[in-house]
Amino acid sequence: MFSATQNVADSEHYWSRLTNKEQVSGLARQAHIRIIATGGTIAGRGDSPTEVAYASAQVSADELVLAVPGLSELAEISTETLFALDSKEMGFSHWRSLAALIDQRLADATCDGVVVTHGTDTLEEAAWFLDLVGRWSKPVILVGSMRPATALSADGPANLYQAVSVCADPAAAGRGVMVVMAADILSGWRAVKISATALNGFHAYPGGSVGYVSGDQVFFYQGPDPGPLAGRFAALIKDGRPLPLVGIQFCTAGCAQLHNQWWPQGRDAGLVVAGFGGGTVPDTMADALRERASSGTSIVISSRVPKVTVLPDTMTLVESDRVVASRYLNPQKAAVLLSLSLAAGCTPLSSFEALH
Repeated sequence: MFSATQNVADSEHYWSRLTNKEQVSGLARQAHIRIIATGGTIAGRGDSPTEVAYASAQVSADELVLAVPGLSELAEISTETLFALDSKEMGFSHWRSLAALIDQRLADATCDGVVVTHGTDTLEEAAWFLDLVGRWSKPVILVGSMRPATALSADGPANLYQAVSVCADPAAAGRGVMVVMAADILSGWRAVKISATALNGFHAYPGGSVGYVSGDQVFFYQGPDPGPLAGRFAALIKDGRPLPLVGIQFCTAGCAQLHNQWWPQGRDAGLVVAGFGGGTVPDTMADALRERASSGTSIVISSRVPKVTVLPDTMTLVESDRVVASRYLNPQKAAVLLSLSLAAGCTPLSSFEALH
């Protein structure tokens, strides 16, 4: 059974259960996993088990843990709530605070890893952001759900069980930020949301998953797979430099006549263009983008297709310090990297070239 004690200082809840062997020998120790709740569908509540509509971030962290049978057999669990938000409301400032908290928790020698419950709307950007700023040898796992906690056959409890299983596994160390959804283990920098409703709504691109969970058993297909830029922007976690917001504009049929109406006026620090195919844009838009770049705006050309491949040789514009091909980053991930690059004072070209 669960035993719970209240920490008056920070109002956190702490669960643990030792096996008889551990109680007798005192030699073995369960992994201590910290669960940081930020809201999302996994903490959502609907009016009925079959109701499609629901409100995110309604279920507390301790309720989430108590809803997962056998979780305490995997690890000693402590929880705290950083945010209670629908992830559509989250952005750079929230993830910077989250990264700082993860830094603090993992600096504790008794903490073996962190699991973050997060809404799926922006989970792929959150995982990418954390990969870029985190220098953590201990595992950091992001997990969410596609159905609210009150739904019939809610997937949150199983996802959370699997996320803790991965985080507590010794083989998870040194693998960087990961996402665990529907039994798949994805490298955080590769995770992409591909469905608004399917339980297996995430996949990895480029490449595929790095492992899976079956019951309480964790299987990795390969060795550690941290991102090519993992931890490059760690200095931005605490130094207070503002992280510029980067706009995203999509190309559509007829956009050659509309681009001047779409783009905000003024000198924006950065802009991502979701072009056609391999990064092509209409000629009139290409002229306008060259003008924006010459005025000081850094521009990244991505693509509106699901599996992005935009290379210097495939896009309409010529790559330069101010105009960069996104390689395999979709528009939303390209915006994260562009913002961090501008905040760090490095050229976007150097950051995106490193993706090779």
